[in-house]
Amino acid sequence: MLAVALGFVVYPLVESGDSVINSDWPAFATGGRLVVDDPGHLYDLGVQRAVERDVTGGKTLVTLGIQGILPFLAPAWVALVAAPFEALGTTAGGRLWILFGLACLGLGLYLAARPRAPAAILPAFASVPTALLLLNAQLDGMVALGIGAAIALWSRPYLAGLALGLTLMKPQLVLPAGAALLLARRWKVLAGWAAVGVALCAVTLALNPRWILQWLGAAGTTVQPGAREVDLGHLGTLMPLGARAVTAAALTALALAAVVYLAWRVRDDLRSAAAVLVAGGVLASPHSLPTDMVMVAVALMVYPHPRWYDWLVLSIGTAAAAVTPAPVPALVGLLVIGWVCLRAAGLLTSRQPAPAVSTAR
Repeated sequence: MLAVALGFVVYPLVESGDSVINSDWPAFATGGRLVVDDPGHLYDLGVQRAVERDVTGGKTLVTLGIQGILPFLAPAWVALVAAPFEALGTTAGGRLWILFGLACLGLGLYLAARPRAPAAILPAFASVPTALLLLNAQLDGMVALGIGAAIALWSRPYLAGLALGLTLMKPQLVLPAGAALLLARRWKVLAGWAAVGVALCAVTLALNPRWILQWLGAAGTTVQPGAREVDLGHLGTLMPLGARAVTAAALTALALAAVVYLAWRVRDDLRSAAAVLVAGGVLASPHSLPTDMVMVAVALMVYPHPRWYDWLVLSIGTAAAAVTPAPVPALVGLLVIGWVCLRAAGLLTSRQPAPAVSTAR
């Protein structure tokens, strides 16, 4: 596993420029350039097309339903984070962007695993979900760092909330965590989390006062019947056209309620409850892809007693979700994430319990 982990770190340094471009990095680079040069058109698909063509050196990206480009659809503050990397050039900036994401993931896993030894993170870091994160140059590493730091700082609620601000890089993945904190009335944690959100909004709204409405309109285009989504709501795309949105919303709400309920069952065990919420956030998200299964690896790292077969289920399931056609990935997500959530909630216990690990609460 150490060799695999080292390979993941080395790969961004030696992969070809075409491989860097053949990822989600061009979309983030496009956002990074627009937020500096033309923030008023950050979510304008026509403007993005012209900028992304320059970013990719004239190469055309083909993906489902987005007219030949991979659009920037993340919150505007993600573009601000990407801007310094984009300024270094498409290839060099992309390599550093990937390494930055891996570094955030590694640190997040380390913080989530404590007080276990640093080597305990290897099953999570040297895994199929991390490989997908690497190849797609995605943002989940920053989300993982936010989760790990919040758990490490849990005895200082406001600071834990500030750490959760990093999860706003992909806010759709932490809906159960937000709902659980509201139900538990963890006001100091919520205050810290909200403070980061307000600060991010203030900076980005100063650049483009209309970006939130523009983003919400553009983000709706991500849900496509043929996309490899691992969230439960994606099964709603199997319904007739007029019923898709309602069914997807209902399934998402059902998943959210189920995840929060399972976390409530083990509310006296911080790590088990957090593991349910982190893993379940992928299933209850309105939009999540096989790359986001790395958050399930984070959940297993938070959970005090992961077993070898948990990692095997996660890796096999993630690989299957990455290569099978829709709606199979959504069914795989339901099975794999459901397994992890039920394990963390104590409803599926191992015959040979792992040694107990003391955790701070």
